[in-house]
Amino acid sequence: MFLKTQIRHNDQLCWTWSTAGFALLFALVFISRLPFLDAGYGVNVDGWRVARVARDFATTGVYTVSRFPGYPLQEITCALFWRGGPWGLNGLSAFFSAIAAVAFAAIARNLGCRDWFLAGLALAATPVFFVSSVCSKDYIWALAFVLLSWLCALSKRAGLAGALLGVATGCRITSAAMIFPIALIISNATRHEWRAIAKFVTVAASVGVVAFAPVWSRYGMDFFTFYGNHAHRDWQLIFSRATVEIWGGIGLIALGIGVGGALLDRKGSSITNSWTIAALILVVAIYIAAYLRLPAQAGYLLPIAPAILLLICLFAPRRSLQLALCCLAITSFVDFTPAGPRPGPILADRRQRLENLTNIRNLLVLTESAPGSHVFAVGALEPQIAVLAPHLVSGRNHYVYVMDTSEIKNAFDNGRSIYYFPGIRELNYRVNGIDLAKYGGRDLRCLYGSGLAAQNAP
Repeated sequence: MFLKTQIRHNDQLCWTWSTAGFALLFALVFISRLPFLDAGYGVNVDGWRVARVARDFATTGVYTVSRFPGYPLQEITCALFWRGGPWGLNGLSAFFSAIAAVAFAAIARNLGCRDWFLAGLALAATPVFFVSSVCSKDYIWALAFVLLSWLCALSKRAGLAGALLGVATGCRITSAAMIFPIALIISNATRHEWRAIAKFVTVAASVGVVAFAPVWSRYGMDFFTFYGNHAHRDWQLIFSRATVEIWGGIGLIALGIGVGGALLDRKGSSITNSWTIAALILVVAIYIAAYLRLPAQAGYLLPIAPAILLLICLFAPRRSLQLALCCLAITSFVDFTPAGPRPGPILADRRQRLENLTNIRNLLVLTESAPGSHVFAVGALEPQIAVLAPHLVSGRNHYVYVMDTSEIKNAFDNGRSIYYFPGIRELNYRVNGIDLAKYGGRDLRCLYGSGLAAQNAP
């Protein structure tokens, strides 16, 4: 009787400490994001596109996608918070980043990692995770629900795991690829109970289809596409995105410590984790293959970060693991180069965001001071201008992403001159097969010369 009472007391104490640890982890991750929420909606233009459609949906009631194939659950939810500006929309990402970190820590704890709290902090500090958690893109939203789905799968809750994965798909459609790794987890957790797997797949598919109902009801099946008009592949840049931009310099050293420790120790992981290991390897393989298909952004590889960290947690000896996790905890704040230390990725991201805001405002002073009426092909700056200066949408000047022949004809019919930003002539030709210069368009530098302060990133 005494032994049973003692065991019950120890279990209750363990649960209390775990709950407190998860709460502390959530608070630390969320608070650490607050200083980085105010500087616009992110370096990547897609965050600004989300902000624009959120405002438009809230004010007009007409749903449009921020970009295809659509991210309906995130876009519609953001419409409820658009008046909060960057604090509102970026704050939602910060909130989901804290949920993702806690879910990851709970998964690590479930798999027997004694340093689960430190593992949660390490994931939260990984550069690709940190940067994604302070902008308005969908990456962190989807990852949070994927990790919650994984956690439910480990707990043999197939239906809930399916619902959460369906929600993740509604935030980012590529989350649907996680159906295969998570199905492996459910298969192992339920001892190959096929009814559980069928329930998981059915619920995930049903919720995902319902989530995309606003998209296909507006666009039909044409929504199922993606943008493939990117410039020629630079393999050095592709490799950098898949390594340095995900982990940071110190983070890569941390991975080396973890992998090196595992190889030297040769302890191997418990045979009971074999299905989990297979699922984690499958996650890495799926998202690397998808990334190589369209290697435009490091954020596409965000799902492999928790998968690789879990593999290190399973295989690395504890001292190597702790050292690796501690290195990851600081990699977003400081980096080292042959020239010495420099600000880490999250600090560099904030500086770039502030510079971008200043450049856009300076640009608008220049373009709006030009006499007459013009059309400016500005590429990726167009959504940012639309959000920062919505009153210009119906002004005498028009700011467009790129132009087709009908838009060029309409501009000339309305007596507007056409100017394109540096680099947009090539982008316009790549997207629409039209050389703006041959249609009378002029490089904006011809008009303003060295006074043009803005930089364009198509």
